[in-house]
Amino acid sequence: MMKILFPLFFVLLLGCAKQQVQVPQLGALSPENISFKIDYDLSPGEVVLIRFPHFYSELAGELVCQDQVLPYHKQGDDLVAFVHASYFAELKAFECFYKVGTRDIRVAQIEMIEKIFPSERLNVDMRHVSLSPKDQARVDEEQIFLNSVYKLSPPRPYFTKAFIVPLNTHITSIYGARRVFNNEKQTQHLGTDFRAMPGVPIVTANAGKVVVARELFYTGLTVTIDHGMGIFTVYGHLSKIQATEGEFVPLGAQIGLSGATGRVTGPHLHWGVRVQGHFIDGHSLVRASERAFL
Repeated sequence: MMKILFPLFFVLLLGCAKQQVQVPQLGALSPENISFKIDYDLSPGEVVLIRFPHFYSELAGELVCQDQVLPYHKQGDDLVAFVHASYFAELKAFECFYKVGTRDIRVAQIEMIEKIFPSERLNVDMRHVSLSPKDQARVDEEQIFLNSVYKLSPPRPYFTKAFIVPLNTHITSIYGARRVFNNEKQTQHLGTDFRAMPGVPIVTANAGKVVVARELFYTGLTVTIDHGMGIFTVYGHLSKIQATEGEFVPLGAQIGLSGATGRVTGPHLHWGVRVQGHFIDGHSLVRASERAFL
């Protein structure tokens, strides 16, 4: 067996489908000759955790994937980050680089894997399908508010444990389902719906700051948590809000009761997960974060 002559923190076992690591020569930690890479598999609408060595403790770098600067944080001798692909992402591989000074260190190769999404037809109140000028103005105003909220997430995480799902009940509609409302409006379901009769306690998927605790046109009584690093979780269609905008809540804190407010066909919890600008499958965030805290 070959002797291991490089520091142990270069051995990064994250449970990825593919792993190829190019390591530097012993004692060669300098911007001119570092080479490091791990391969990851990712599907549209999902997120994966990448981990790489903290090459230079004295220098701060930028993590760049597809021309987007992503937040990361230090964990032991490593840096970790969540890399996502939007629901509409092309099936084209891309790379992530840790940029330090004039040196670009390739730290991840992301292979895109096709994912098939189902279709469903729903009948709801026509008011939530064909909007009146007044309702459209309200939706536009709410979107401006939400966009301002999403811009304020700090680069550091508020959480120190893995994410959990907010309910352990039957899933009535999965993330990514193609929807047709009242045989008219076509859209995508960028969240997960959990079966829940009115009044079921809803808890946070992780620690964070409450940034939305109000009624919205589509999701009704809604609570949104900022978890840092551009990660948000949304809890919609509640019958009662039990959180206040601006407060910090721990993992598993009760923030409301399930209901049927907003655009719904019946009572349930809509759970949305937004990562760095795109709504992704929350279950992929749970899996990725579990690898972060092994």
